[in-house]
Amino acid sequence: MQIGISWKDNPPGFTGGDENAKAARSRQVTAEIAAGGYTAQFDRLIAFVNQYPRAKFFLRLDYEVSTFYHCTDATCSSYKNAFARLKGLIDSRKHQDNVSYVFHPVRGEFEQMYPGDAVVDWIGVSVFAHELCLPIYDNGYHYNGDYDAGALQCRNTYIGRDSYGNPAAVRQNFDYDGNVLKMMRFAQVHGKPMIVSESGMMNFTDNGSDTRGLETTRGDLWVKRLFGLMSYRGPIPNESGTYDLSQVIRAAVYIDLDFRYGWDGIADGSFDFPVNSTWFVDGRLSQYAQARSSFCAGLTAQRFTTPC
Repeated sequence: MQIGISWKDNPPGFTGGDENAKAARSRQVTAEIAAGGYTAQFDRLIAFVNQYPRAKFFLRLDYEVSTFYHCTDATCSSYKNAFARLKGLIDSRKHQDNVSYVFHPVRGEFEQMYPGDAVVDWIGVSVFAHELCLPIYDNGYHYNGDYDAGALQCRNTYIGRDSYGNPAAVRQNFDYDGNVLKMMRFAQVHGKPMIVSESGMMNFTDNGSDTRGLETTRGDLWVKRLFGLMSYRGPIPNESGTYDLSQVIRAAVYIDLDFRYGWDGIADGSFDFPVNSTWFVDGRLSQYAQARSSFCAGLTAQRFTTPC
């Protein structure tokens, strides 16, 4: 079971305001946790862990952590110390060795915020559209970088060799965001397995048009790229040589929901997503024969303990 422990979305003491105000309060709470605050907030969680000694828990100490929401200075000691403090608190009160601690950063800040090998067990990553270099539309935003819209791929450069064997810039298309590949290499170097902590299909258009009709083919492509990431061998943007990252990702979570009606399908429509929303798609694998078949094949090929 993966559990996300989050304070950034609703930090204690936040009474309202814009996202900047909320982030400012979240940074303060991060520092307060690092200083030993809010220990009682974890009583029920620790009791739950102790109630199920045969279960395996992956605890994300906040999710998609970033400097904006968690760091009070350039060293990000606030989050690093908060991570260590929470691990120490839970370890001191749990009755069995059934908890792993997950560091789940945003794609580009994993190195700056890393709490350290001594406290991190797994490294988490979110995989939606950007991460698989698939088109995304959200208020006119397509992709953050050079993009080949025809091939549905990112363009990036790595350091290869020219015909004389000298180091040379090589430009090619990638199925994966360079930050994700760099994070996988970072995890490999630090001897940490990775978990795809959040993943799900998103709107399959790049212009806000109706996504219906694209799910069958692009959903299958999405699934194949997800499992392709888990078996990746090849170059990493801005790095030299090639890498075997096929054993880095060892666990995955898929969000099997119909996103057209919000996260929880609230009956009054108060949390439905508009048609041009990033999330406007039925992400249930059961709806698409090709995507479901590819997902099952991926689980088998990667030797997951949970089959279809």
